Amino acid sequence: MKKTIFLGVAMLFATLSFAQNNRRSAEVFLEIVNPGRYTVYLDEELVSSATGRFRFYDVYNSAPILSIIQGDTVILKQQISVTPEQRLVLSLDNRSSITLKQLNIFRNRQYVLDDFDGYTGAFNTGIVPAMPPQPDPYYRLLSPEAFQEFYTSYKKSNFDSEKVRLINAISKNASFSSSQSRLILKTFTFDEERLKIAKSLYQTVVDPQNYFTIAEIFEFPYYKDEFLKYLEKP
Repeated sequence: MKKTIFLGVAMLFATLSFAQNNRRSAEVFLEIVNPGRYTVYLDEELVSSATGRFRFYDVYNSAPILSIIQGDTVILKQQISVTPEQRLVLSLDNRSSITLKQLNIFRNRQYVLDDFDGYTGAFNTGIVPAMPPQPDPYYRLLSPEAFQEFYTSYKKSNFDSEKVRLINAISKNASFSSSQSRLILKTFTFDEERLKIAKSLYQTVVDPQNYFTIAEIFEFPYYKDEFLKYLEKP
């Protein structure tokens, strides 16, 4: 089993330089006006919330299926259209999806959006200060296809120690997004090891502004608090 897994990783490294994705991801944010607890799917990605706000990062499919479920009832299922490097902000009221706005995610290669439907800081004025050229944060990000190859092998690991070895091997040549990191960390058996790897992945994650979403996967409050304290450090 181990030989098969690491053979797959070796093959992934051999094709990594060709598998990097030139496409850019989009974001889809949804606000449900009517109170209640809902479950929302965007294709296969799931978000649950009682606050009425749902956030999907790293959306590569330009026409994903949005499904909104309350209890056992599907109240909306429809295909939506997203644009790379833009955040689509939707509102649901009386079981109809309404597009509120589309926002550019980056300006001068900087992430400029707040936590829901607006811009941060000086970018609210529309005046973009001159900035020196910045390195493209996506140049090491695995494409969805390459990540799926890695994740298929990764899920076959039976022990946390095997998972750590695979993560360390991939991290030498590629970076993960916050949503990819969340999938990876969810599979760990113990919060203690999950916290160690979460700290390690944060060093090279391509969208650190979204990394706070990892906190939800910790099973024990102590480790969740330790993770958030780590993010608070300058």
